[in-house]
Amino acid sequence: MQLHPVIDIAQDFGHRLLERQWSPANRLTGRAAMRAAAADLDELIHDPLRAALSALHPDARWVDDPDERASLDGGDWWAVDDVEGAVNLLHGRPEWCISIALIRDRRPVLAVIYQPVGDRLFTAEPGAGAYENGARLAVSPKTDFADAIVETSQVGDEPEALKSRIGQAIGALMSRALLVRTTIPTTFPLLSLAAGRTDAFWQYAPALTGVAAATLIATEAGATATDLTGAPWHSGADSLLVTPPALHEAALKAMADL
Repeated sequence: MQLHPVIDIAQDFGHRLLERQWSPANRLTGRAAMRAAAADLDELIHDPLRAALSALHPDARWVDDPDERASLDGGDWWAVDDVEGAVNLLHGRPEWCISIALIRDRRPVLAVIYQPVGDRLFTAEPGAGAYENGARLAVSPKTDFADAIVETSQVGDEPEALKSRIGQAIGALMSRALLVRTTIPTTFPLLSLAAGRTDAFWQYAPALTGVAAATLIATEAGATATDLTGAPWHSGADSLLVTPPALHEAALKAMADL
């Protein structure tokens, strides 16, 4: 699979959304208005984007559930979030993108992320490095977890027990790291890590379409990606921890009791 046709598709649909749906003046009154606006986004982009990618690789199957957390069997799968960060787009914020990953044997083998606001293109393939607008990315050189900026992200409508666990982990890590942040969507803290602007990312119960592309970009920028036991990350893993190699053992220890 070649990157360039996938890049063309991501940029095409990103421009459509930028021109027709996004404005920094966007303001919504409540969740009913958000759901209606999200339905309009789906009608504009979901099926046409899927058709365009399927034409490139007709044999690849699709991760249909945007909150998919199960493992995948063999073969190729498209893991795509056609409006990653839709809540931001709908509120006039710039942190939204088209996120496309091709997964083979439970691991991503191609990643294209396009952020229309700012015209930022991120790409990666295994063994070929990670790039932002053609410039190679590299992770942070930090070696002490106490100096680390650590981030996590919400995933959809988590059950209350998971929300509580996330909150407790944030509270505990505030005394173990330099700074702890939470944001949505998942893609952007992973891209910041790939660029060396943050130092660690973790997530409980990660949704595959939200992490597949950005995790490949982070690892191709030099990061290590495992679950919270230290086992290599793959689709279906129940947690995700991504850090520069020099911080990884310390990050695992810092989160061992959380």
